[in-house]
Amino acid sequence: MIRRSARTALAAAACGAVLAGGLAACGTVQQLNAADKVSKAFETFGSGKSFSAKLSVDATPAQIQAFGTATGEEIDKDSAAALSAVSLSIAFSADKPLKDIQPAKGSGNGAASAADPSVSASYSLTGKGGAPLLELRQVGGKAYARGDLAGFAQLVGENAAEVEGLAEGLPAALANALKGQWVGFDAKTLGSTGGTGGAGGTATPAPTLDPKAAENLNASLKGILTHDLSFEDKGKQDGKERITVTAPARKLTDDLLKAVEPLAKDIPNLAKLPKSAPTGVPDRPLALDLYLDGGALSAVTFDLAQLAEKAGTGTPLPLRIAFGHDTPAVQAPTGATELTTEDINGLFGELAAAGAGGGAGGSDGPATPLTDAQIKELTRDGAMNEEQVRLFNAMGLGYQDIKDLADRKA
Repeated sequence: MIRRSARTALAAAACGAVLAGGLAACGTVQQLNAADKVSKAFETFGSGKSFSAKLSVDATPAQIQAFGTATGEEIDKDSAAALSAVSLSIAFSADKPLKDIQPAKGSGNGAASAADPSVSASYSLTGKGGAPLLELRQVGGKAYARGDLAGFAQLVGENAAEVEGLAEGLPAALANALKGQWVGFDAKTLGSTGGTGGAGGTATPAPTLDPKAAENLNASLKGILTHDLSFEDKGKQDGKERITVTAPARKLTDDLLKAVEPLAKDIPNLAKLPKSAPTGVPDRPLALDLYLDGGALSAVTFDLAQLAEKAGTGTPLPLRIAFGHDTPAVQAPTGATELTTEDINGLFGELAAAGAGGGAGGSDGPATPLTDAQIKELTRDGAMNEEQVRLFNAMGLGYQDIKDLADRKA
């Protein structure tokens, strides 16, 4: 329940944020004072050389347990404590305003930023007290990573010693990385092993969008903004301006799907989208709160209780995204151990061996070997090559599991 609600809430919050950003070009909505404030707040995005965002559940363990009880999904004490403590943060910095950064040509699989050494990025998952559980950084075209298996185990109430044993047998650098020590590697090194990219580890060309289609989409989104979203200024709260954005969830989803449907011929994956809102989208208004500080967006909150019909008004579960502007630039960590191609190949080898023995494949053991026809089908769209498909199969993933991974990667 929590995971499903969180995914839906993230989509709703992101949708509301992106759509609200388009208000700057919509003269009709500009006449509304609250909407005008939101419009100007989103104009500040990208104007600075750095940006950060932090996602967390803004509730105590007791509140999380109360929400679970109200919705019929009992949440144990350890899980509630873990959920209240964990947060996910991202940060970007560059030597020029972020809005002036151009994506690298010919890259549609997330490699754009890796190809531009002027952009630095950081991703971190933290637990109680802000202790890092997993960190990834990209600085000057080089990637860095570290994790804390023991810390993660303690967070979820597992035996740290048993979890640390998972690192046994791995190359020393990788084993240390799972104990909190930094490792560094060139993204191209990872790509050459078949770990990323399309066939042969190369980047998949990004689909091009017809300028007329993009113009029509922009016009459609402006219409949706005008008719589907409503804004209400709630005054000051903790020194921040609070503005509530409300939209009929099902109608908004239907309108967005209709708006992007004409692009399916240019972006094949859009053809997989439903033609109308899934049954899980509630047929009622949903609201999220925007908080402005000095005219800039400082946070967005969305109450997950809105998605659960059984939850009462006294059991809120707010999801919060806090934003930072002009934050410190992302820096490369000191003392990182260089990860070699042999180390990475060793990791894939260990995973494959574990899968063949039932380790990575889970309690069900090895997966059924793929047929040549299945391999041909899984590699047809270029999201994975044959080496990757066979590796995942050896790790214990079946045909449908690999197909789901390929669909998400495409």
